[in-house]
Amino acid sequence: MIDWQRLLDVRERRRQLALETVHADRRAAEQGDGRVAEAQAALSRSEHARVDHWQAVRTHAALDVAQLRGAADWHRVLDEQVARERASVAQAHEHAQACARVLDASREALRLAAGGVEKADRMRERARSLARRLDDARVDAAAEDVAAARWRLREP
Repeated sequence: MIDWQRLLDVRERRRQLALETVHADRRAAEQGDGRVAEAQAALSRSEHARVDHWQAVRTHAALDVAQLRGAADWHRVLDEQVARERASVAQAHEHAQACARVLDASREALRLAAGGVEKADRMRERARSLARRLDDARVDAAAEDVAAARWRLREP
C-alpha cells in the first residue's frame, strides 16, 4: 500500500528545496543586474571624462605640439579605459543573462515540484475517497447480509 503522507512529505521537501533555489537564484540575478548598472555607470563616467578632456583641450587657444601630443596620449589612455569599461559592461550583461536563465530554470523546477505536491495530494484524496466507497460498500453488503439472515430466521 502507498504511504501517501510520506509521498506528500517527499514532494513537499522537493518543493521547498526548489523554492530555496529560486530565492538564491533571484538574489544572484539581482546582484548581476547591480553589476550591470555599476559597469554602465563606470562606462558613462569614462565616456564623459573623454569628452570633457577634449573640451578642455579646445578651450586652450594656443597649444604647442608637445601639448597636443600629451592631449592625444591622454586621449588614448581614456579610449583604452572606455574600451575596458565596454568589455566590462558586456561581461556583466552576459553574466546577468546567465543568471536570468538559471532563475528561469529554477522557477520551472519549482513549478514542477509544486505540481508534484498537488498531484500527490489529489492522488491521496482519490485513494481516501475510494477507500471510503469500499468501506461503505462493505457496510452495505454486511447490512444486506444481516437483513437476509433476519429474514431467513423469521420464515417458518
